[in-house]
Amino acid sequence: MAESPTPGFIEFARWATEVENDDLTFAGISYFATDHVLFPDLELALPGAPQNPEFDLVATFFSREKQAIVRVLGQNVRAFRVLDEGGLVDLWVASKERPRPGRTTFRVRGHGWQQESELEWVMGAPPDGYSYMVATRWQCLEMICYDPPHITIEAASVRRPS
Repeated sequence: MAESPTPGFIEFARWATEVENDDLTFAGISYFATDHVLFPDLELALPGAPQNPEFDLVATFFSREKQAIVRVLGQNVRAFRVLDEGGLVDLWVASKERPRPGRTTFRVRGHGWQQESELEWVMGAPPDGYSYMVATRWQCLEMICYDPPHITIEAASVRRPS
């Protein structure tokens, strides 16, 4: 059995990605997008809704370094939250004492959300109790999921101010 986090002691671990130290900007998120809802006696269609049967969370970012669109694709995401950086002061204080392994993508455990919503970690996180974090200058995405999210990088249209 994996060791549990020490309450009140925030720990960081590496989440090795192609963008782990990029300057990302958050662009949007879609969770459990589907094109229909089933009820016992009827089905309601949602025209135009995006559908991706393989991933239940799709977050879109822009990478300044790569001048590209970065998509974070999560499978079986138990819970997630998007906060501005001010909502994560405990993480930033802890990372000054114990630097996190990546500026942008990393794993974390032992913080306030984990203490407040312990059941989410028991039911959805890996045995080591870490969640996955994508930190930007303004918004941060945290996901509780058993397997690491996938990262895709796509070309973006680049324009320079004149």
